[in-house]
Amino acid sequence: MNVSAVRVIFIVEILINFMAKKIMEQDITLKEFLREILEPIIDECLERAMNKYINSKTLEPKDESGVLDMKEAAQYLKISKQTLYGMTSKRVLAHYKHGHRVYFKKSELDEWINQGKVKTQAEINAEASSYITRRSR
Repeated sequence: MNVSAVRVIFIVEILINFMAKKIMEQDITLKEFLREILEPIIDECLERAMNKYINSKTLEPKDESGVLDMKEAAQYLKISKQTLYGMTSKRVLAHYKHGHRVYFKKSELDEWINQGKVKTQAEINAEASSYITRRSR
C-alpha cells in the first residue's frame, strides 16, 4: 500500500471517530453532518482540479514549427476541411504533400490571407493624392 492510500485511510478513520462523537453530542442528522464536513472538502478538491486543468491548458507547449496539418490549417483559417481540400486541389493555397498527408506553412497561409486585403477609404485617398502629385510634376 502506498503512502497516499495510508494517509487517506488515516483521515477516514479520524473523520469516522469525529462524526460519531459529534452526532452523539449534538442532535443533528447524518445528512447535515456530512454536508458540513464533506462540502468544504469537495469544494477544495474541485478547485484544485479546475486549477490543474486551467494550468495544463495555459502551459501546453505551443508548436512553434509553423507547420500545420489539414485539420489545424482548417481551424486556423476557420473553414471546413472540405473547403480546404478543394482549395488545395485547385492550387489556391500553397501546400506540401508527404505521402497522403498534406501540410501548410502558417506564414504562407498568413500571406494568402493578406493578399485579399481590401483597402480602406483613407488608403485609397492617400494613393489618389500621391498619384495626382506625381502626375502634376
